[in-house]
Amino acid sequence: MIYHFERRGRRPATVLCVVAIWAGLFAIWVGLDVTIWIIAAVTLFTLPAVWDLIADPRGTIEIWQNRIVWSSTLGQGDRSDVDHVRLNRRFDGTFRVTLVHIGGATTRLPSDIAPPVTDLEVALKDAGIATQRHPFSIV
Repeated sequence: MIYHFERRGRRPATVLCVVAIWAGLFAIWVGLDVTIWIIAAVTLFTLPAVWDLIADPRGTIEIWQNRIVWSSTLGQGDRSDVDHVRLNRRFDGTFRVTLVHIGGATTRLPSDIAPPVTDLEVALKDAGIATQRHPFSIV
């Protein structure tokens, strides 16, 4: 194995974000006497992050010589017919990783397992898999 990356749902940044939002909502509720149903409605938006903290889903990607293996909550795969990997910059600045197969078919990797792009490029180069980096464009 040339490269292994794992991302977990239970991360310190997620905990800090949820605690900060809940503390802010509590302060608004007490300090400004906001109606409880408004606080409850805003709190609903934090439930996916709370579920990630409870369930602690894991996503992994492994790069082997001419082979990529991944698993996440959205699916898993094992491909050895990869011609090259296309890295497309998205509007928010992150990269979308797409595997382009020898026949021309594509497989898009789930975004929850995307490793840092510089580490990924180095690992793909070491594995003998070509990469193409595409900058952001509106069209």
